[in-house]
Amino acid sequence: KLPTASVPAATASSAGVLGFNARGDSWIQVLDAQGQVLLSRVVVKGESVTLEGALPLKVVVGRVDQTEVVVRGKPYSMADIAQGNVARFEVN
Repeated sequence: KLPTASVPAATASSAGVLGFNARGDSWIQVLDAQGQVLLSRVVVKGESVTLEGALPLKVVVGRVDQTEVVVRGKPYSMADIAQGNVARFEVN
C-alpha cells in the first residue's frame, strides 16, 4: 500500500487537487483511479503543473530533491517516503 497524502477534502480549491513545481528537471507520473495517465513526462526546471482527476491519484516523482508537491493548496513533504530520490504515494 502506498503512503497517502492526508489533506482534508474541504480545503480543495480551483487550483487543482495536485500540483508540482520543478526546481530542476524531474520525471513525474500520475495515474487516476481508473489507471488513466494524467501525466507521464519530464517536468522541466521552472515549470508548474496542476492536475485533477478521479481519486485516488497514484503519483511517482523521480527527482524528489528537485520537485515541490502541493496537495489541495498545501505543501506535501516527500522526505519520509522517498527512496533513492524517488517517491511513490497516493492522493485520496
